[in-house]
Amino acid sequence: MTETVDTVETPVRGETDVLKKIDAIEAAAKAGDGRLDPVVLTEATQIVERAGQRLRMSGDLTVVALAGATGSGKSSLFNALTGLDLAAIGTRRPTSSMPLACVWGDEPAGEVLSWLGIPRRHQVQHRSSLEEAHSEDLDGLVLLDLPDHDSTEVEHRLIVDRLVELVDMLVWVVDPQKYADAALHNRYIKPFASHSGVMVFALNHIDKLTPEQRKSCLDDLDRLLKSDGLKSPAVVATSAVSGDGLEEVRGLLVKRVSNKRSARERLSADVDRVADRMASQCGNAKTPEIADADVTELVDALSDASGLSVVADAVRRSYLQRARAATGWPLTKWLGRFRPDPLRRLHGDQVSREQGKALRKSASSEVAIARSSLPAATPVQRARMDAAVRTITNKAAEGLSRPWADSVRTAIRRREESLGDELDQAVARTDLGVTDNPSWWSFARIVQWLLFLVTLGGAAWLIALLVARIADLNHPPLPEWNGIPYAWVMLVGGAVLGLALSFVCRVFATNGALRRSRQVEKALRTELEKVADSHVVAPARDELTAYTTCRDSLAVARG
Repeated sequence: MTETVDTVETPVRGETDVLKKIDAIEAAAKAGDGRLDPVVLTEATQIVERAGQRLRMSGDLTVVALAGATGSGKSSLFNALTGLDLAAIGTRRPTSSMPLACVWGDEPAGEVLSWLGIPRRHQVQHRSSLEEAHSEDLDGLVLLDLPDHDSTEVEHRLIVDRLVELVDMLVWVVDPQKYADAALHNRYIKPFASHSGVMVFALNHIDKLTPEQRKSCLDDLDRLLKSDGLKSPAVVATSAVSGDGLEEVRGLLVKRVSNKRSARERLSADVDRVADRMASQCGNAKTPEIADADVTELVDALSDASGLSVVADAVRRSYLQRARAATGWPLTKWLGRFRPDPLRRLHGDQVSREQGKALRKSASSEVAIARSSLPAATPVQRARMDAAVRTITNKAAEGLSRPWADSVRTAIRRREESLGDELDQAVARTDLGVTDNPSWWSFARIVQWLLFLVTLGGAAWLIALLVARIADLNHPPLPEWNGIPYAWVMLVGGAVLGLALSFVCRVFATNGALRRSRQVEKALRTELEKVADSHVVAPARDELTAYTTCRDSLAVARG
């Protein structure tokens, strides 16, 4: 009598569901590239590739492999299930111990068998070989007899390892003496614990046991399998000699062949296994958020360290100085030439608008990156900047698993090393507007020179009159305006109006200087925001985006 521990059927999964799981594990592997264990990622990639190959093949074929150790009786069980006598076809299965395949029905299996690596000489078509023993209920079954997994030949073990990864369903044939073999459990069963739904365990040679021994072995095997992680292992007691359990095994095969979902269930189990391994590394924490306040503090720290306020003040003073030179009274504005331009001392006047645009297009272009002569950041400024970067780094990595937290820190640290140079370049490539003089400056300059010429004309007129009087020369009477000679009106009026215009221009220039200073400060801050984003915020967010993709994709893959 055969004793069986029923298996819990895996829920039906449509091909669309399996494809979603495969797409999800592929997305998770791409997101985890360079972050999670490369061995696990390689396994995930191989599963995706293998799944794509299997799904392109016939879905009407169910590939089942009989696997077991030396002396377990799997070949005898294979003979009993197929009705074929392997001894009679020994010439077709040479001592190379290649697996033998038996195909039921007329469904073309050449592509699948070629993918499995089964040579044509090791393939048997059941209908054509043994018409009488053929069962239409098994049409579409491809049954494999694998080499011994404990063979002393390395080649044999490698064949078993490869096919165990490929077949749709595994029937592990064990005997009462070796069912607890550590090699079997540690190498094949524990790693495939998630594949419980596509594995059956046949306790063979049951005819050699008493009923009490049979029950004891079945119970112990069930216990071992559950301790390996299988939730509801399917265990069948069989004997190729007495025929015990053969109908139950055949019934399981018929059920698998008829529902035509073993391939999808196997692929789903493969995805579940690698998804569980990836999830243990990825974690399931909520994605951290980078607060706007922390980014603002970082930009403030960069502004302080880059000397933004110094540059803005230099722009204001330079604007006033240039405005005085352009609109001032010609007799007094020359004094300003002895004052050095604040921007020139910072070398900020070396970048014109066109150069700035060229610099902003690409930092890797052939245009030389200009540098400012701003003083280096003080230790206090540097400490503030480092603290701001560290705050964002810690918050971005908070709660993440070790691989992802390390990835976030590494991504920021890699870009942070060039942060100092990038700050200097950001200042250098910012358009400070040194060539953008207001149009009213030119008008004021013209008016000032006209007033200066009027003043100069009045002075020349008065000097000429003075010389004429000294030389006692006759001269026409001076024309007057309200009793005041025109020469004096020209001299005094031109000077007064020129000085008054200088004062008015000074007022307008002061407002313009403040406005230009604010514009430059805003432009500089925009550049520094870009630096903060490219060197700190964006690397962190890229890692968090990859983490979210990996985590969510794994949730779909494990669903």
